[in-house]
Amino acid sequence: MSYLIEQRRNPYIIGRPIAEPNCFFGRDRLFEFITDNLLQGAQVILLHGQRRIGKSSVLAQIPRSVNLPQFAFVPLSLEGDSRKLIGEVVYELARDAVQQFDCLKGHMEIPTIEEFQRDPSLFLRQFIPNLRRELAVENVVLLLDEFDALYNRTVDQAAGNLFHFLQAGVYNYPHLYLIPVVGRQLDDLPAMLSLFREAPNQEVGLLDRQSAEQLVTVPAQGILEYDLEAIDAILELSAGHPYFTQVICFTLFTHARSENRWRVTRSDVRANVDRAIELGEGGLGWFWEGIPLPERVVFSAAAEVPRARQLQYPELSSLDFSEAEPLELLRECGVELTEPIRNGVINLVDWRFLRTTGSRSGMGVRRTSMPPSVATYRMSIELVRRWLVQRHPIRRELRELEDLDVKAKTLYETAKAARRRGTTPKIVGLLNEALRHNPNHFEALFELADSLIELREFPQALKHYRRAYLVDAVRVQDNYVEALYDYAEELHNLGENDEAIAQLEEAYAIEPNNAQVKRLLEQIRREEQFVERLKVLPITSMNGSYISSIAALSSDRSDLSSLQQNFKQLRAQVSAEAPKEVRHRALEHLNDLQEELFTQKKVNGLTLLYMYQWFRNHLPKSLVQAVTDFVDSVSATISHQNENEKQ
Repeated sequence: MSYLIEQRRNPYIIGRPIAEPNCFFGRDRLFEFITDNLLQGAQVILLHGQRRIGKSSVLAQIPRSVNLPQFAFVPLSLEGDSRKLIGEVVYELARDAVQQFDCLKGHMEIPTIEEFQRDPSLFLRQFIPNLRRELAVENVVLLLDEFDALYNRTVDQAAGNLFHFLQAGVYNYPHLYLIPVVGRQLDDLPAMLSLFREAPNQEVGLLDRQSAEQLVTVPAQGILEYDLEAIDAILELSAGHPYFTQVICFTLFTHARSENRWRVTRSDVRANVDRAIELGEGGLGWFWEGIPLPERVVFSAAAEVPRARQLQYPELSSLDFSEAEPLELLRECGVELTEPIRNGVINLVDWRFLRTTGSRSGMGVRRTSMPPSVATYRMSIELVRRWLVQRHPIRRELRELEDLDVKAKTLYETAKAARRRGTTPKIVGLLNEALRHNPNHFEALFELADSLIELREFPQALKHYRRAYLVDAVRVQDNYVEALYDYAEELHNLGENDEAIAQLEEAYAIEPNNAQVKRLLEQIRREEQFVERLKVLPITSMNGSYISSIAALSSDRSDLSSLQQNFKQLRAQVSAEAPKEVRHRALEHLNDLQEELFTQKKVNGLTLLYMYQWFRNHLPKSLVQAVTDFVDSVSATISHQNENEKQ
């Protein structure tokens, strides 16, 4: 029994077009569209759609599903022909066309490849009429798979000639019809339409609900049974995309066979999503590689928005999002929202990568400035969204934006090479110019912030560091914190303590364990407290007499003696350690203080405050600390005397 179970063939088809009629479901309206246009004489019918959506399978089914006796349908593929000469391409088309019909094998001769290379028009003038005669039909329809694979702007061979060759052919030979399919690159469709301006075109899109259910249940009928909720779960993931529906079902069949349990539940679907993603990598890759770079980044952000929103608003579990939410997430990652990025959501909707779902209340929307009701969108295929979150997280993929502008890359490389010889304003200019060409060249942003710090242009450097930190916190954290510290130190030396504290608090929030930042922050806060105490030291009363004076200390000679001793130590230290250029001025300040304290025997808080601030701005830290200690002792002595008087 187990042997028979292991031998049960998986009935779901992935990785090739479906040629078997009993394994193909839906597309009836598409075949009606083709039939009607052929009967009306449309010689070119253009089919388009996303990769793996089933275009090749549609072409394979046309000969059986379009019942027009006077038309012979010839399935052909142009894959791999973009670098071949036109003569070689039309020879292969003729050879492959004959191989499609058993009745022609060995009976119909075609010109040699050399003859086609000398005269490609033999395909239209000779081969097509001979094919019509041998098949006894009035019209020949070439079903051209991978038509856009031939379109290569960098190759001036078949790509530059076959399109125009076929365009001329359908106008000059009324019995030749073409049904090409495109979808490799999204921007190829306008090019195709420009060649065949009058051609009707139709999208090969997602399957309708009924056809998708048939694709799930019919291939494994009698073997595998699906709960209704399991079918719902499959289609919630695949949205009726035939390839992804088959991938999920293939995975579920394999799982059922390994478990020998032939009933599929919703929990089975949920448990096998990651395996399906692994199996479907070939088809999933196009959803990244097949779209332009700005839209890739927006697509990746859109995939992460539901999860990011749920972290912020746990009560919201919807997969819908507003147009602004992916852009806001990108902004939070340090991306500057250029016009191509701002247009990303709308382009993804136009290309069917996202679908409009209606509108919702502004409650829970990330940007508080939004109106009460906003248009909402959702990933067209949930399986693709989950794959993007796994394989292309926004934090990693946004770096691709650096490739958007060649001029920016050149300027950055020039500046980086020059900076090895030393940072100059000219290098800063080059980096600013690079960011002007591409505001999201993040390496230029990092380099610019570092360069500005070397030139001690702190405000500008920190502006760039703040954005760079959003892009790559690990990369810039050390330099960013060091810049904040150095700027705070400079501000402190200039006496701008409030602004210095703001810089240090920003650094502390990033690195709470940075001892250097913590020490300076605590020092400045102590100094601020000290200054506040000096401001409230008694100066004069309303009647002009001193509230406190050194003379009042005569009742306690020990206090006065201690204060005089402290002053002598301060003066000796200043004489020994003060720099020559400011030593004389420092000693003059001390003489003034000595006159006031010990000759006039009075205490003026403004005098103490002025002296302290001058010492802090002009003398080494050791002397600043010494004068701080002395002024502290004056303050403490006066406070002690006042307390004694109150008693």
